[in-house]
Amino acid sequence: MRQSALGSVIRSLREQNHLTQAALAEKVGVTDKAVSKWERGISFPDISLFPKLADVLGVTTDDLLKECTDDGQPSRLVRIFEMSHDIRTPLHIILGCAEMAETYHEDTELLMRYLESIRISGEYLLQAVNQAMQVTYLDAEEVPSRYYPANLFELSEYLKEHTAQKKTFPGNYDFSGKRILVAEDMELNREIAQELLRHTGAEVEFAEDGKICVQKLAEAPPDYYDLILMDILMPNMDGIEATRRIRELSDAQKASVPIIAMTANVYEKDRNAAFEVGMNAFAEKPIVIDQLFSTIREFLE
Repeated sequence: MRQSALGSVIRSLREQNHLTQAALAEKVGVTDKAVSKWERGISFPDISLFPKLADVLGVTTDDLLKECTDDGQPSRLVRIFEMSHDIRTPLHIILGCAEMAETYHEDTELLMRYLESIRISGEYLLQAVNQAMQVTYLDAEEVPSRYYPANLFELSEYLKEHTAQKKTFPGNYDFSGKRILVAEDMELNREIAQELLRHTGAEVEFAEDGKICVQKLAEAPPDYYDLILMDILMPNMDGIEATRRIRELSDAQKASVPIIAMTANVYEKDRNAAFEVGMNAFAEKPIVIDQLFSTIREFLE
């Protein structure tokens, strides 16, 4: 970021508005020292201050953001700022639909429409957060593999199309006679997994962390578990270490049980870490039922 260019603009606009550094600091709500550092290019304003700073200086936020570029490309600060609207809007939809669902909970058709809007908006919000994380910590080229509405207009169209459809539970998956071990530390996620897998006829058991998962597998008969759904982030022992230990078990049948990773982290480095220790597949959270069941069926068959 060209901090010095932004600092020069702030200083120039401050002087045009006949403001001292102290006066500008007071109006924006920061210290004199902070303003001095901005103008000398030592630091730059927090992203949350840009709208107020622009208003005090008599320009638009975009005018200030134009000075925050790296070799002609938008800086990470600019890109995060542009994403803020994409984060707030679906949040408003979620909160509004939640209130409407509570109000009209006796109307099944309306209730399902609001719940579906919450789900779709939540997926869109997750995409926006993932992008913000990439901007802050990761390479911009690395993108999540799942499809999400690409922008707010598309989100609106997506909501119109998909909330008009009746959502049905996938009925073409039969895992009867199969036993699945789900390693998941969050009780609510275990309840969701139980409810989803109940429709397939599978027998489900749970492990609250990776350590318990390894212990259950080690103590069970060789052909007891047919597949493991393994959360990555768990206390005591995470899914990566649990998988590593399972693959090192002396019993070849137990050591080769199919393991599907489940995590909200969708980046390539997370996938690589999962595959390197011997996981067989990768399921993203929040779960898309058809995708998860299709993956499970692939290994159970």
